[in-house]
Amino acid sequence: MIGSKQICTQCNQGNVPIDGVCKQKDNEAVTAADCKKSEGTGLAESDKVCGKCGAGYFLYKGGCYKIGGEVGSLICADTSSPGVRATAGVCEDCKSGYFKNPEAAANADSCISCGDQAGFTITGGSGNTYKGVQNCATCQAPAGPGAVRATHTAVCESCQEGFLVDNNGAACTQCSDNTNCAKCDAGADKCTKCKATATNKYFKDSGDGTGTCVNEGGCNDNTHFTDDAEDPTHGKMCRKCSEGIADCKTCAPPSPAALTTTSTIVCTECTTATNKPNVAGTGCFTCSIDGCDNCSENGICEKCGPSKKVSPGKSSCIEKCPENSTENSNACVCNSGYGPDSAGTGCVTVSTNLSTGAIAGISVAAIVVVGGLVGFLCWWFICRGKA
Repeated sequence: MIGSKQICTQCNQGNVPIDGVCKQKDNEAVTAADCKKSEGTGLAESDKVCGKCGAGYFLYKGGCYKIGGEVGSLICADTSSPGVRATAGVCEDCKSGYFKNPEAAANADSCISCGDQAGFTITGGSGNTYKGVQNCATCQAPAGPGAVRATHTAVCESCQEGFLVDNNGAACTQCSDNTNCAKCDAGADKCTKCKATATNKYFKDSGDGTGTCVNEGGCNDNTHFTDDAEDPTHGKMCRKCSEGIADCKTCAPPSPAALTTTSTIVCTECTTATNKPNVAGTGCFTCSIDGCDNCSENGICEKCGPSKKVSPGKSSCIEKCPENSTENSNACVCNSGYGPDSAGTGCVTVSTNLSTGAIAGISVAAIVVVGGLVGFLCWWFICRGKA
């Protein structure tokens, strides 16, 4: 496999892999790749793999792959063939997840997978073997050939999901909770990210950046809520209520009917003792009013406790509604023509009399109008008399 692409690495006799597909040795694709035996001679009827590739192609696990081709581009980062620095039959720059063979040649694999434990052994030359680390995702190439034949292993930089880099890049160790944990960089038993496809896919932080993987039921414990948005560090998260609503201590998922109009969660209790959530549970507000369960704004009571009613001015909780008010959903509302008094506990008549300033303004306007009318009439009659 190359990524999710399935390839053939050895064909039936008389056939060889070109771009991962078996082709008869006389096929034009085989000719174009200049597929030959490793010593450079032509293919025989008994051959099943390529041992050497020509310009514009590179050797990988017994097949010739086109530089810049659909499959070749999954391994080799070179975009054209041949490039300015290209060597015939060699990929100069390997893709992430592969390392460049220090002894790459037309008859030796150019790129080796970071997770390939078998690797590639140089034949007819140094005899060195270059290989990767099991379950390694990205790596650095090992040192080049020395004076003595040896096995050279890449240095792993990051491991596949569910493993952590160990022993200075010489190994990938499985996370303790390999079923659910995707990353455990701080230690096998210290998960930092959960697998998106796992049953327990939500990361619940222990307070130090590491934590455990829990399912939806294990997260929605009144103090946390599930967040399906992908956090770049931790993936899907089990967040504290305060991360959804400031100062919120306990919360719950909203009812299905309210999902389109409310936040992701409904706050049921605030962290600060003098704060309380509003009825909708979308925020925490200053609410030191005796007997008040919910405040819609700072100091504005929205709902009182049992047997209490919200006063007309929403400033207190009272046992019964005052005169000139009507109870409506456990709140006292002043009747028509009345409004809350200055204390907010009673209802007083709303004055319909005009203020002194308004009266003065109207008087001045009336005098101006009358004066103008009298002046006009005088002018009219005088002019008519002379006529």
